[in-house]
Amino acid sequence: MAIQAAFTLTANEIYESLANMIISQEVFADNLGEHQTLVDKARVDGGLFGDTKLYYSTDVLESHAWGNDAEAANLLSLDRPEDPEVQAIKLDVFRQIRLTLDNYMSKRAFADEGAFSSFNGVMLGWIKETKKVYDGTLYNVFIGTTESATGKQEQEVVIPEGSTAETEAKLIAEKIANLLVEMKDYSREFNDYGHLRSYSEDAIKVIWNSEVLNKIKKVDLPAIFHKEGLVDKMDEDVLPAKYFGIKNAAQVAAASNTGQYRSVIEKVYGTGDSAVHVFPGDKIPSGVIIAAGEGYEVDPTIACKVLVKLPPLMSAFEVGTTFWNPRALCENHYLTFGHNTLAYLKNYPFITVRLGDDSSGE
Repeated sequence: MAIQAAFTLTANEIYESLANMIISQEVFADNLGEHQTLVDKARVDGGLFGDTKLYYSTDVLESHAWGNDAEAANLLSLDRPEDPEVQAIKLDVFRQIRLTLDNYMSKRAFADEGAFSSFNGVMLGWIKETKKVYDGTLYNVFIGTTESATGKQEQEVVIPEGSTAETEAKLIAEKIANLLVEMKDYSREFNDYGHLRSYSEDAIKVIWNSEVLNKIKKVDLPAIFHKEGLVDKMDEDVLPAKYFGIKNAAQVAAASNTGQYRSVIEKVYGTGDSAVHVFPGDKIPSGVIIAAGEGYEVDPTIACKVLVKLPPLMSAFEVGTTFWNPRALCENHYLTFGHNTLAYLKNYPFITVRLGDDSSGE
């Protein structure tokens, strides 16, 4: 199907057979003023050799009553530790960004070399920018939609019915402050293995839902929250509310998808003229089938995620290549890269804090 130009030249007011000329052409280059940077804090070493990074988790030992001379008989006894838990993170996702440009036929659409070079420069710049968008949105959605139900990794703040915004904010702040204190104590409740752990305040990371954090920041918090370090945790990481949600556990039929689901992955839905491309976090168009775990519904009750170590993003490689097609007089540009399937480390907390409604008011 032929695509018409977005505009037509204006006929000259005096000479009807002539058209008024284009004054200038400007290609917008300030397209992405800021990138989501949480993913950059999660990057770990990868490489071309091998494909797996192993993480080992061990548990605390035991102390025993000592029997003085009677211990001599136990000299040859062995006290081996329990087998460690092992988690494997694999480099198993590979993607490619593609772009075709030329220096001949498309040049006819521009008035001069400057405008043409500006356009091609902006389009080449989009290759790296697209990679940043992919990494950032994929990671943000993973953080906002992943949960662990082991131990005390699901936390709830009960908000009594009829609470004011100030009361709600203080209840949320109090919950997080108490959670920080609890995590600094010895406990087996904040990791999937049930191993004994305690976490320093400096290591604990709170990733806030922006809408919830804005509520808290509008309230003058009591001094106790400053002493507990909560105020410092508010200045760490914040994600837009759209990234927090619940994945669809089963396939969603086309008739059931009315456009309320957002995508967990980058994908093109539909074909031909009806095709819609989405990045992670974008709304999935209504009327398409969504595979299990491929979409999520935004959950405004998720206040934040509390972590100690960010889930790793391991890079296999990132290679830019160019292919000159002498027959078509065009250049194909490719950026090929690989990374691991995202997974949180089971040795560390992955806590979800939700807002609950106490309709009884108790």
